[in-house]
Amino acid sequence: MSVNDILNERKQLKAHIWHFTMWPKRWISYNLSDQFNWEIHPFQQDQKDNIPNQPGIYSFVIQPGIATYPHSTYLMYIGSTMRTLQGRFEEYFDEQNKPTGRPLILDCLNDYQGYIHFCCSVIGQKERIDEIEKALIKAFLPPCNDQFPAGVRKTSKAF
Repeated sequence: MSVNDILNERKQLKAHIWHFTMWPKRWISYNLSDQFNWEIHPFQQDQKDNIPNQPGIYSFVIQPGIATYPHSTYLMYIGSTMRTLQGRFEEYFDEQNKPTGRPLILDCLNDYQGYIHFCCSVIGQKERIDEIEKALIKAFLPPCNDQFPAGVRKTSKAF
């Protein structure tokens, strides 16, 4: 392997480094008792009709699918929509190609095609969607979310 090969490999590796925060205190402090009926769909346009046509919460996860290893999932982003999950799913295909889109989301959607999945759960009580989204973000701290609740934001700014 030449020096240029090594340098190129290093640049490629750097493009795929994500920082995950796994903070058990946040997991323990998650206190919503809601039961979610999560669905997981490959992030592919032909899946649109399989996505619920109701409001809810959603996330993007990456699943490498190597050697059928169980539970190898990386939670990258949590969001919510008061419109329909199906509509929000479709909007991400437009956002995926916008140079003015959110950089972390652009990287995630474009760098992991074929490995990224859209997880969603319908929330019947629209007035609770925002509360649920914030609680999940606060518990998981996904690397593509950049708006964390105040208490978490204050602590994370120290780093």
